[in-house]
Amino acid sequence: MQKGRRAIMAKEVLIVDDQPGIRLLLEEVVKGEGYAVSTAETGKEALDYIEKNDPSLLVVDYNLPVMNGGELLHRLNETGYDKPAILMTGLSVESLGEEKDFHFVKKVVSKPFNIMDIREEISKILQ
Repeated sequence: MQKGRRAIMAKEVLIVDDQPGIRLLLEEVVKGEGYAVSTAETGKEALDYIEKNDPSLLVVDYNLPVMNGGELLHRLNETGYDKPAILMTGLSVESLGEEKDFHFVKKVVSKPFNIMDIREEISKILQ
């Protein structure tokens, strides 16, 4: 390693949403904060990714095709998953199941969300 340079492993955020516009917007914001970003369109795709990789934070939509966000969080909870997650939903928080209470779910964000609020929440969780 060259003197004065240090190896920095960027924290990675996995964004899971089936809406391309939301994925792209969140990806731009997260990259702008200096974090690595991966994306998935379904809960199943996210679960497969998590089994092979170790993202620092999940940003998961509740309403997803194939395997919804609730099922994904249940599966992760069963395995003892311990990385933080932000759950996004178009439903009222009161109508969500127990997923909102899992220890690794740090924040539930209602859609439509304020992009500056979610940016702050991501930075706060990853610092």
